[in-house]
Amino acid sequence: MRAIQPSAWTSARSQGAMKPDSVLFHAPTSAFQAPGGGENQLVQTGKQLEDLGVTVRLFSPWIDRLEEARLLHLFGMSREGLELARVAQARGIRVVLSPICWYEPRAIAFLAPNRTREVFDLAKLVVKRVAPRWPSWRRALLNLADVILPNSVAEAGQLIRLFAIEPGRFRVVPNGVQSTFTHASPTLFRSEYGTRDFVLYVGRIEPRKNVLRLVEAVSTAGLPLVVIGSPPPGCEAYAAACRRAGDQDVLWIDALYHDNPLLASAYAAARVFALPSWFETPGLAALEAALAGCAVVITPFGCTHEYFGERVEYARPDRPRQIARAIVKSWEAGPDPRLASHVGSRFLWSDVAQRTAEVYDQIAG
Repeated sequence: MRAIQPSAWTSARSQGAMKPDSVLFHAPTSAFQAPGGGENQLVQTGKQLEDLGVTVRLFSPWIDRLEEARLLHLFGMSREGLELARVAQARGIRVVLSPICWYEPRAIAFLAPNRTREVFDLAKLVVKRVAPRWPSWRRALLNLADVILPNSVAEAGQLIRLFAIEPGRFRVVPNGVQSTFTHASPTLFRSEYGTRDFVLYVGRIEPRKNVLRLVEAVSTAGLPLVVIGSPPPGCEAYAAACRRAGDQDVLWIDALYHDNPLLASAYAAARVFALPSWFETPGLAALEAALAGCAVVITPFGCTHEYFGERVEYARPDRPRQIARAIVKSWEAGPDPRLASHVGSRFLWSDVAQRTAEVYDQIAG
């Protein structure tokens, strides 16, 4: 988990009276209790929009009134967001939605807590596929949004198929990365931990990220592994199992604030970055690692091909031997020489903000 420092940008934009013409950002109430890629997307988009002169504020239900805003931008799909979007529509305020959503049948089956829940969740997905107009709160939210900003063409296509949404209401805005990762140096990390040439994982320690199988695969390959992250609430037992599997061969480091220079230095010091999750859209840590010069191994599930093409190695999360082979291949071959420049020329947060601002201007002047 790349923690978002709550006392920095976020708190400064949720206090005091709302400025005129503000864009209101909203995420589910619990979002920053276990921050990850979605929260990072919100924060980095907001920072870069302000650099473009856009006034951004984190919505406070206690003091903010939607009718005083320029527009409402929802990050993630939630029932809270649905109710807020209904109020915004009633008061004539435009709604932008970044859904941050992916449906992966293999993940649904693997992550279900029991067989009954697995069958139920897969059945719901089948209903969406055969009857996309079937009423649901997610379809209602998608239909309330004036513009939908998926992170990829693949995500847009999936939402169109599963919820029968008009394709013209989508504008693809990719996820991004900070340009500062380009200039990262390994010196700080190596001086702190004395570790050289290792496989790196950065993110939540949870089943969807497939950390246990990653630990086992790297152990099979006989390579050193560094894990930076913490478990979200409810995943403590899983994290403990990961630590047992890694024994003494894994260096465990608690989640670092995203702007901590030690994080960027870890990317620069690593030989391979591995993210064999059950799906990614596309995995912000993988973008950061790629920009810092790492070879990358990543899941094929989600929209990863759309971002990385043939410049990385892919490994299915349900095939530990494939994970191990991909890591060893990347370890020996090194990073694709095209990878860092590809990411840096297409996926910077400044470009993401520019595209987002253009959407705002189109719908709200």
